[in-house]
Amino acid sequence: MDEKVKKHQVIIKICCVIASLVLWLYIYNVENPMREVQVTVPVQVINKDVVAKSNLVPIEEDNLTVTLTIKGSTSNVYSVKPGSFKLVSDLSAYAVKKGENRIPVEVKNRPSNVRITNGDNLWVKVTLDDLKQRNVPVKVIFDGNAKSGFYAFKPTIKEKEITGPKEAVEAVKYLAARYNIKDASKDIDANIQLQPVDSSGTLVKDVIVNPSSLKVTIPIKKVKTVSVNVKTQIQQNNNANVESLVPVEDKIDIAGEEDLIADINALNTEYVDLNKVYGKDTIEVKLIVPKGVILVNSSDTVKLKVNLNKGKNVQKELSLNIQTINDNGKYSNSLSGDKVTLVVSGEEKIINNLKTEDVKCSADLSSIVEGENSVPLNISLPDGVTKVSQSMSQVKVSAKKKVLEGKNVN
Repeated sequence: MDEKVKKHQVIIKICCVIASLVLWLYIYNVENPMREVQVTVPVQVINKDVVAKSNLVPIEEDNLTVTLTIKGSTSNVYSVKPGSFKLVSDLSAYAVKKGENRIPVEVKNRPSNVRITNGDNLWVKVTLDDLKQRNVPVKVIFDGNAKSGFYAFKPTIKEKEITGPKEAVEAVKYLAARYNIKDASKDIDANIQLQPVDSSGTLVKDVIVNPSSLKVTIPIKKVKTVSVNVKTQIQQNNNANVESLVPVEDKIDIAGEEDLIADINALNTEYVDLNKVYGKDTIEVKLIVPKGVILVNSSDTVKLKVNLNKGKNVQKELSLNIQTINDNGKYSNSLSGDKVTLVVSGEEKIINNLKTEDVKCSADLSSIVEGENSVPLNISLPDGVTKVSQSMSQVKVSAKKKVLEGKNVN
């Protein structure tokens, strides 16, 4: 019995839904009552060139909208789309200034079967900023990689002009010229769009690029790995005692027309004077690059490691005169000794060529006072020579004030 009741209730509910749908269809299609609905419609800003003469420009005018209240039959108002309307805001019709401006909106076109009830009270806020122009660099960005064994070179493009609101223009870091070079094996003639971006690579809106695209040729060249050939010369005797100069990176990649690079197996360096590399662990020298050959991912210089011919070390004893420096002339000075014995060491060739006059020993008298002074001895040695010992590290200086014409010299 209970199951029959439940089935009966379900049938009643289904009948009610069907009756409601039929009633709604009748009202919508037969009675079709009047309704008011709201629709959001974009607003077009016109006569921007007028404010441009005053060095002003609107910001984000493409995002301006107003909400229209429209009235009409149910079927008509629900069939209306935002694109059915044309709304404009005329910058030439009103006095405007930098900053926010409240501009009325005019309805230029609307569907004939609906009525706009709030058409006399439509406004948008248009923000104007100073108009600015500047030149910015172009950065070529490749997507993908050229075919194996080939290399794509970024074309050099001069700076290009951008125009727009001051704040937006100043935010532009460069113009991104992006192109896909995947599997390229020959030169590409491309028309590349220029996009103004900030320092993080994000597109900057409201900026006009002139021109907005560029026709460029992207060189795609054959790649070859070659060695580095170091050229050396000795202008005088090899006092530097250099054994060899070895490239830190002995292989570099070059690119060019296949028939041009086919016979190139090494690039020479400029000549290196061995006498000028003593005391250096590494030096940098320029490569000689043939015309039409391009270096891939490297500069036109290479770093060379300096290897010295490590001969045996020897010692030598020198007797040096003590020289006084920075004597202010106020005192008569007497030194406890005028010579110092110095033992030095170094490579045999350097020590054998060392002369006494190549080593300096001095006592600085700038800080002495009247009476007894202990002054350190300063030893100056040439490159490649080290001190082993010296007979004394300081000298005693006895200073007395000079007397001229019966008066002390102050």
